[in-house]
Amino acid sequence: GGAKGAMLALMFELICASLTGAAIGAEADSFFSEQGNRPRIGQSFIVIDPSALAGTEKFSERVETIVSAMLADPEVRLPGARRFACEKTARSRGIEIPDELLAQIEKLCLTQS
Repeated sequence: GGAKGAMLALMFELICASLTGAAIGAEADSFFSEQGNRPRIGQSFIVIDPSALAGTEKFSERVETIVSAMLADPEVRLPGARRFACEKTARSRGIEIPDELLAQIEKLCLTQS
C-alpha cells in the first residue's frame, strides 16, 4: 500500500461505514469467528457505466494494459491467482493426503453410508 493504499482504504471506510452508520473496521467483529457480535458492516455499491464515459472498448483496452503490466512483475498476484494455480496443479497431479488422514476419511465414509 503506502500512502495511496492508505488513502484508498480511508476513502472506502468513509463511504462504507460512515455513510451507512455501520461499524468502522477497527470496531467490526470477525466474520470468521463465532465469538463476538455480528460484524455490522456497511455496504455501498458504486456502479459506473464505461460506455457513458470513455466507452467500453477503450475501458477494456486500458484494463488489459494495466493488468498485463501488473502481471509482468513476478511479485504481483491478482486476487484468486494463487488459488487457481493450486487448483490447476491439483487437477493435473492429484492431491497428496497422509495415510492417517485418508484412513479417517474412509472410516467416516463407512459410518455415513
